[in-house]
Amino acid sequence: MSNRTINRTMFTRAAVLVSALTAGAVFATSTGAQAAGVTPGTSATPGTSATAGTTTVVGDFTADELEQGRILAEGIAELGISESQFADALEISLTRTIDSQGLRDRLAALPASPTAQQTAEAAHPGDADAQAALLPVLANEKVRHAALESLAAESGEKAPVVAFGWWDQTKFVVGCSAAVAGVLISFVPAGSGVRVARAVKLFKSYGAKKTATILWRFMKGKHVGSKEREAVKAFIGISAIQKACT
Repeated sequence: MSNRTINRTMFTRAAVLVSALTAGAVFATSTGAQAAGVTPGTSATPGTSATAGTTTVVGDFTADELEQGRILAEGIAELGISESQFADALEISLTRTIDSQGLRDRLAALPASPTAQQTAEAAHPGDADAQAALLPVLANEKVRHAALESLAAESGEKAPVVAFGWWDQTKFVVGCSAAVAGVLISFVPAGSGVRVARAVKLFKSYGAKKTATILWRFMKGKHVGSKEREAVKAFIGISAIQKACT
């Protein structure tokens, strides 16, 4: 056999061996990824879509938190308020406290179907800026009754309140939009828990305008920075929001 023939035979065998090794490596990589439950091209680390047990994590938000964001977006859309209007109302709720002196009497003096202006005046008598900021939030009549219910709790009253001509309407009010309005009109009600106190502190550190921007980005599915996620989790973690927006 000539040297040329021997060299050709050795080259052919080497090519076959390399091909077999490459195919084996590809197969091992593919099956390994499948065994780990990760689609090729993705990662199981936080910040990407991956499944760990029953909890899906996307950008450090769980599937449940993302669903809350979707429902929260629908609730705010039902309120019909813009990002800037939300920020204005949040600013009032963070910097003003409800004037509880005579609050019960002011609520009792309201008609059976109070207007947004009348409700705002009952919450913040003599404070034109606070009233103006709350008007967009109180535009929806059903939501307005939810806000009145929050104010009733702030006054120390508990259901049923016969003295309030509008009270019967509050039992028909449910939903995420009502919860958001209730939080905005009375963010720090009597007996607030640790979560609310933590949220207030966090929102004050960011400021109402930036907090609103962060929440709007989250609801629209846009990127939220790692530190900013704290603000989102604080808002959707408030008991009233957590209960109504899930």
